[in-house]
Amino acid sequence: MVSGFPCLRGAIEQVNRLNFDETIGLGDIECPQLFRNFHGILGEMDSVHTFKEMDRKGMLIKDRFSVLSIDFSTHYVMSHFPPLGSHTGNIIGKEEGNSKVTASLLKNKPKILFHGHSEAQGIGEIMGTTVVSVGSLLRGHYVIFETDSLAFELGNLTFS
Repeated sequence: MVSGFPCLRGAIEQVNRLNFDETIGLGDIECPQLFRNFHGILGEMDSVHTFKEMDRKGMLIKDRFSVLSIDFSTHYVMSHFPPLGSHTGNIIGKEEGNSKVTASLLKNKPKILFHGHSEAQGIGEIMGTTVVSVGSLLRGHYVIFETDSLAFELGNLTFS
C-alpha cells in the first residue's frame, strides 16, 4: 500500500521492481497508471483527470478489493484520511484526523484500518482497532499487507 507520491518515473520503476502482486493506493498518487497492477482510492489532492483515468481503467476501488473495504464492510478497511484520535495522521508536524472516519470505525469495529494522507508512517489504536498510517511514498514509506495471513509489515525504500 502506498500514498502521497508525485510522478517520479525512476522511483515508480523501483517500486514496480519490488514485484508486489498488487499496488494499492490510498490517495494522492499522481500517476497511478505507471504502477504495476495498481488499484486505489482517491485523496483530496487527486485531480479529476486522475479520477477519470482510474475509473476508466478499472483501477478505482469503489467499495471492496479482496478482503479490504472502503465502506467498513470487512474487518480490514482502507481510508485516505486517518481517524481523529489515532495519532497516526501527521502533516508537517501537525496532528490530523477525520471525525467521520472515527465514527465509522467506532460503529463497525474493524480489526485494522489502513490510511494515507500522513507524511509519517506509524501504528496506533482506537478501541481495539489497529490504525496503520502507510506514510508518504515520497519519503520511501509503504506497507505490505498479506491477504492470505492478514498480516502487515511496514516498509521503507531509499530512492536512487
